Amino acid sequence: MKHQDRKDLLVTVAMATAVICIVVLFFFRTSILKTAFLYLLEILMPFIYGAVIAYLLRPVCLRIEKQLVRWFDKKGTGRHSGLFRLVSILLSLVLLLVLLLLLLMAVLPELIRSISALLSQLPSAVENFQSFIHSLDNGDISHEIVSSIETALDTLSDKLTNFLQSDLLPTLQTLVSGVTSSFMDILGFLKNFGLGCIISAYILGSWEKFAQQLKLIVYALFPHRAADWIRSEARFTDRMFSGFISGKLLDSLIIGILCFIFCLITKMPYASLVSIIVGVTNIIPFFGPYLGAIPSALLVLTLSPGKCVLFVVFIILLQQLDGNLIGPAIIGDKLGLSGFWILFSILFFGSLWGIAGMLIGAPVFAVLYDLISKFIVAKLNKKGLGKMVEDYKK
Repeated sequence: MKHQDRKDLLVTVAMATAVICIVVLFFFRTSILKTAFLYLLEILMPFIYGAVIAYLLRPVCLRIEKQLVRWFDKKGTGRHSGLFRLVSILLSLVLLLVLLLLLLMAVLPELIRSISALLSQLPSAVENFQSFIHSLDNGDISHEIVSSIETALDTLSDKLTNFLQSDLLPTLQTLVSGVTSSFMDILGFLKNFGLGCIISAYILGSWEKFAQQLKLIVYALFPHRAADWIRSEARFTDRMFSGFISGKLLDSLIIGILCFIFCLITKMPYASLVSIIVGVTNIIPFFGPYLGAIPSALLVLTLSPGKCVLFVVFIILLQQLDGNLIGPAIIGDKLGLSGFWILFSILFFGSLWGIAGMLIGAPVFAVLYDLISKFIVAKLNKKGLGKMVEDYKK
């Protein structure tokens, strides 16, 4: 046996052994594999944070860098390109931290005030509702209907009291006993986020170099044609995600600002909190407006039923404006999916990954849809049925 043949045989045996070991671990020692995966994920978490932060900040960083070049390097010499990159990275990170700080400063005090007001208003709201029910029993409405409503209200009150005494209090005691672990979780998040910001600065500073390294790896491992295909699909995936995410963030920021202006003009209660809820949930396609409008309307309802109706009407008009004017102008048809497939992707990936799945489900499905479409078209062309594709696109 030749040396090269022996080497190829050893590589094949090693790869087969590795695959068999992974399969055995997966089916018969799932707990071991899961523990190892979680341990590895914990180690890599700062790098995951850094990669996500770098990907989100890259458009901002590039725009700042281009503006600096336009201002201070009009001749295009490129002598201070490193300095421009450094300044753009620092400004991008500072902008991110300032936005997060402003968000926390706007949310936390308002959230505390909202909860305090809600707790203080709840007894009087229940009392007023009971008085309203009693006022209905004046002969115009059947006494049996009023009695049924009162019975249902008493049952609801009993269940609420039982929940507070039997379920909520033990849960709170458990939470109090777990304060230390929760505090450590918060410290762990802050540590990962801080390290992620530092790692993102390195990634942003060497973005082109990392891209070239990945290119070399792809072309080293795959045939030239397959490597070209991988590069093309990677660029398509980047366009889908970057265009959709940046467009959605800008769109949601505009919606939140418009909602805040309306709340200030109409003196709506919980203006800051309501606007932030509406703006943040608007990032989620399709279901986002409803997820934000329902709790916001309930908050307003606790203080002013009339303003609650006005708020609901405004949200409906705002979402019509966003769906027909603001959203299409900013995002356009970047995903190339119909409303049915967007709804399917949100429900499917939302059930798999929760809120994160609802956020990224549409661009993920757009990439899968593109791959399947190209595969189908290639198969039809191979069978000489390309005219079917042309007829479909008409």
